Amino acid sequence: MDYGLIVDVETTGVDPESDRIIEIGLIEFGVGEDWKPFITSMYGGLEDPGQVLSEEIKKLTGIDDHMLKDRQIDWDLVQSYFDRSVIYIAHNAAFDQAFLLKRLQGDRLTGRWACSLKHIDWPGHGFRTRALNYLAADQGFVNPFAHRAMFDCATTFRVIEPYFQELVTRSYLREFKIAAKGAPFEAKDKLKERRYRWDPEQKFWYKTILEDRLEEERQFLTSEIYTGRRPSFVEQELSPL
Repeated sequence: MDYGLIVDVETTGVDPESDRIIEIGLIEFGVGEDWKPFITSMYGGLEDPGQVLSEEIKKLTGIDDHMLKDRQIDWDLVQSYFDRSVIYIAHNAAFDQAFLLKRLQGDRLTGRWACSLKHIDWPGHGFRTRALNYLAADQGFVNPFAHRAMFDCATTFRVIEPYFQELVTRSYLREFKIAAKGAPFEAKDKLKERRYRWDPEQKFWYKTILEDRLEEERQFLTSEIYTGRRPSFVEQELSPL
């Protein structure tokens, strides 16, 4: 039977080059014939990063230096979980992937990464936000310890369960960055409402989308943003997770 893995890491900061993992959560699962995942195993561990935690991280995670003192994650066991899994799922997967590629043997991470933040069409299903704890609340339950790795893994597993097939299928779609270069100033509110972000260095609005939404976005820009002028948006295919 093929296995999959729900993954979450808590860290000392957001930079995988200088920050360290302080907690990991893993939930291994199998998949039934009806695309319904079921849990087969789990592991969680804490690790002393060899530095004092910032007050921001303590407040965010509830983890303190005393809890981490002399603790070590069983990285050989973690590697074995990844070795036997064909798909790795995380909420905002690029973050977890970046840290784990620094800590594990990257050439052995041959499974597919899927992101429960972007590979499920949450707005299309009527959800108001893609934030993990709000998705849980909208589905009628609460994550009691947000930003603790095992609790975030369990929350991720529960929120994706009804949409698991969609998550896997859409993880194969290509991702594009679309830049609304030369968009008129008066269009900024429409772009912000459409979840475009402003790049202050290159001075254009942009967003990332999956290929199944690309034609819809082209039509929006042509008809709503570049009205009466030649469209000058630029598309760039991004590297997969």
